[in-house]
Amino acid sequence: MGRVRFYVATSLDGFIADHDGGVDWMAPYDARLYGYDAFVDEIGALVMGRRTYEIIRAVGEWPYAGKRVHVVSSHALEHPPHGVVQASNGIAGALTSAREKTVEDIWIVGGATTMQSALDENLVDVVAIFLVPVLLGAGLSLFNELKRLQTLSFDGIEAYPDGVVKLRYFTARYRASGGYQT
Repeated sequence: MGRVRFYVATSLDGFIADHDGGVDWMAPYDARLYGYDAFVDEIGALVMGRRTYEIIRAVGEWPYAGKRVHVVSSHALEHPPHGVVQASNGIAGALTSAREKTVEDIWIVGGATTMQSALDENLVDVVAIFLVPVLLGAGLSLFNELKRLQTLSFDGIEAYPDGVVKLRYFTARYRASGGYQT
């Protein structure tokens, strides 16, 4: 069974979007330089919230062709791209549906509410956070109000010449499943 993974970029001060919800501040940083293509190749399905889905749709061409995408939403999706389905039964239901369609890893794609819900419900195995050397001062926090303390096991760090740093952790859930040995 595949792992449930976070793979997210944040400003150095912990924001995933600026005060207007924009991510233009990330434009100078090309995700492909940090292993994005290899990561996506390991993913069989994605789970995302409705706002993230709408933002991605507004940008242009759908970037996840060939992947099953479960959008957590209580409202029907209008003309979704091929492979995109609505998950009206919350984050746990979306992950259950995703697991039925793939044995590969599942990516929890932002936003903050969807990611926090997955953590709060103990559904995440691996957390990879890319710290981008930008200070926004305000915006949408990566983790705003988690419902419980969560201790992660450090798995590694990678530093890139442009100042981006990747931190990788395993959750207690993953350790308990035997997926991680110390």
